[in-house]
Amino acid sequence: MFWPFKKYDVEMSPEVHGVITLERVPQEGMTVVRELFYEGYNKGKAILDETQTNEQGEFSFPAMTIRSRLPGDIFGQNFHVNQFLFVQWKNKKLKLWGATLPIQSGREVSDMLSSISCELTNVPRIHAVETSSDERLPISVHSICDWNSPSINTYVYDQSTDTYVRYKKTPQPLECIFNAKHRVKLDTE
Repeated sequence: MFWPFKKYDVEMSPEVHGVITLERVPQEGMTVVRELFYEGYNKGKAILDETQTNEQGEFSFPAMTIRSRLPGDIFGQNFHVNQFLFVQWKNKKLKLWGATLPIQSGREVSDMLSSISCELTNVPRIHAVETSSDERLPISVHSICDWNSPSINTYVYDQSTDTYVRYKKTPQPLECIFNAKHRVKLDTE
């Protein structure tokens, strides 16, 4: 039965914990911005908050859940939550996290957001995350960060072909692969 005044919980973001490094050295004082968006909240305006990395390069955001009538509405039941985490580095806005998720994202997404490990020199990646909350399609997470999980397939941007190339479950930094290929090339010349 349709209840026009009933409100539902919408998980805007689980708790977030991460660390930012530059060539494996923790980066202190970097501003990390979280941007959350759900059409059924605050007239569709984005919610912004920010934090600074500490001396160990760590940052965190609290979990955020809102109440909305739209998940029970025939026109709003398919709305998703958009989540973004950005950091500014060398005049570039780097995406630590970018995903469009159902209103209850699932354990896999919570696990990823609770253990973000970001190397600023990484090339962009797309992580296809198999979730228990929606077994039909994996969730795509756009990021420069890495995660090691059997439920995640990682695709790394290849500038030479302007495409994303699938990597093993545990991706290597692209500079290691490039250096290995470069050394082989030099040895054969």
